[in-house]
Amino acid sequence: MTLFSRRALALAVALYSGAAYAQNDKPANQNDTSSAEPEQIETLLVYGEPDTTKTATKLNLSVFETPQMVSVISRAQIDDFALREVNALLNYVPGVTVEQVETDRTYYTARGFDIVNFQYDGVGVPFSYGLTQGHDDTAIYEQVEVVKGATGLTTGLANPSATINYVRKRPTDEFQASVSAAGGSWDYYRLDGDVSGTIVDDKLKGRLVVARQEGDSYLDRYAKELSIFYGVLSGSITDSTRWSLGHSINDNHNDGMSSGALPLFYSDGSLTDYDVSTNTAPDWAYQDVTQHRSFAELEQDLGERWMLKAIFTRNKQEKEWENFYLSGAPDPLTEEGLVGVASRYEAQDKEDIVDLFVSGSFSLFGRDHELVAGINLADIKLTGRSIYSSAWGGYDDPVGGNWAEGATPYPAMDIDNPESSSTDIDQTQNSYYVSTRLNLTDKLSLLLGARNVDIEQEGISYSAPQNAEDDETVPYAGITYEVINGTMLYASYSEVFKAQTWVDADLAPLGPVQGEGTEVGVKQELFNGAAVLTAAWFESRQENFGEWVTRDIETGLNIYRGAEFESDGFELELAGELLTGLNISAGYTQVDVTDENGNDTRRFIPGKQFKLATAYQVPALNGLRLGGGINWQSEIYYAGTEVQDSYALVDLFAQYDLSANLTLGVNLNNLTDEKYRLSPQWGQANFGAPRSVVGSVTWTY
Repeated sequence: MTLFSRRALALAVALYSGAAYAQNDKPANQNDTSSAEPEQIETLLVYGEPDTTKTATKLNLSVFETPQMVSVISRAQIDDFALREVNALLNYVPGVTVEQVETDRTYYTARGFDIVNFQYDGVGVPFSYGLTQGHDDTAIYEQVEVVKGATGLTTGLANPSATINYVRKRPTDEFQASVSAAGGSWDYYRLDGDVSGTIVDDKLKGRLVVARQEGDSYLDRYAKELSIFYGVLSGSITDSTRWSLGHSINDNHNDGMSSGALPLFYSDGSLTDYDVSTNTAPDWAYQDVTQHRSFAELEQDLGERWMLKAIFTRNKQEKEWENFYLSGAPDPLTEEGLVGVASRYEAQDKEDIVDLFVSGSFSLFGRDHELVAGINLADIKLTGRSIYSSAWGGYDDPVGGNWAEGATPYPAMDIDNPESSSTDIDQTQNSYYVSTRLNLTDKLSLLLGARNVDIEQEGISYSAPQNAEDDETVPYAGITYEVINGTMLYASYSEVFKAQTWVDADLAPLGPVQGEGTEVGVKQELFNGAAVLTAAWFESRQENFGEWVTRDIETGLNIYRGAEFESDGFELELAGELLTGLNISAGYTQVDVTDENGNDTRRFIPGKQFKLATAYQVPALNGLRLGGGINWQSEIYYAGTEVQDSYALVDLFAQYDLSANLTLGVNLNNLTDEKYRLSPQWGQANFGAPRSVVGSVTWTY
């Protein structure tokens, strides 16, 4: 299928990433205090929260009014299914795949492309490498919102995939507190605490969230330790001036961290079939990742209809690990034939981001309309160093057949070697944006806008120069038409632009990726607006998209080529409360990706997915809440060979309120003990987790 006609869809938009703050209907002046809203969320046990999302364009739009597919994972769903890691949470988002290529390195994809658009409370965060390292935790988030399609307006980094917006918990007016303890399979233990409320009447509120987790894993030698801290204060200087300050720390230590994953094929071409617990990591491998995120916000009302807001964000990630990377195809009898390289990696990423915007409403031709205009300035510093061992320094050193035992001796790392491979990149990303919603009639709205992105980058990465300058204006347009009350037709169109840090076979910068995306759909409110059903058809195109080819033996660099891809497909999604006490989040996605020659490509991503999460408050037994989830996907391929057939994972949970303050819970994951491979994107793949159980007890006040 070719792209929809650009002329036919000139009225379309990339509206973006769900709400910076969940809220009820607000007046058009948008003078909302972020510190006064979250307590609305905390009383709801609803999946999807269809009426409480404000899009990250900063326009006052609900999910129903947003002309793109929007998925919301509410706090209720996070708690029901014990989705304590972001990877587990995103596995429940319809249309999103979690491409876990090794134990601690993950890519996210939607509609055939990598997700590189991330926001925290509606502020875009540069995502320089296109992957996550370590394990982000959900303890500090109120909900997570995913808007599908091209969303370059919000972050300046765009793929026609999706934007993920993490909505942090905020202080509440009323005092509240909770403590939760959990334990389960593989010596898993976790303790969570959350306290919030007013400190000084009408002047100061605060919230503190802490968590500590320890445990082994189904993988041999792999174990995790995690500490979470999050504190936020908010208050008012005057009746028209508000502020918030917050800081979070995610301190993650993992033993037995694998670099790469299990071989997919034996030397005779047959598919490998290891035990689920098999790990390529030796017992000395580890990873430390510490993430600091700080933010400061200041809001100033400008009269009754306008508001000025300034947000400063500082992010710092420190990384250190020692690993043993295996590659190749082993002999099916002796397991010999693999090669390995041992290395130590040290890195630090820093980001300073300023977002300043004015938003409000104006009257024209007897109707009220909305306007947002602002700037986003990001200063990024990426530094890193890979240190190799003289014993295992080449990517071609043979490994014995007992590699799965993890007994490879620890080789000394030449830490003081000045010739070690390194990364030192300075990058600035300056964006200027404007967007408006014109209410042409009571039923018809037109959304228009543009974002100019100016990127300058200099430095090196593993001896490859990273000097580049890119300046691009990304337009968008959209239209919504409520045919009858509760039935919304919409269309959207956006160009996409994203700088890339990849290098080609000549070790030269690959350059930016550019393209466009379109979407048309219909949204239907059900059960008096308690649920929303969405059907969407989408197409997108990418030029110069960085596709992984191989790893350079001499430098260790991943080599990419600039490819041209097209994707098309459709999605169906239903979210909300269908009956009193019955919640559902369900979605079906189908996508095809083809290359410049019309051949199917990126087939490590499943072409079909179905995801379902349900919860039911049993009326016959007060305090009992039951539910279950299904994650089904079609087969996946590597190099034209099917490496994993279709499969479904089934999860169950039960919660029972022993009293008004005490709740017991149990979660059973992978009920059928399905054996399945994780992402084969790199030509390797670990197996996913087998059946497990977690029990919890929660006290709330």
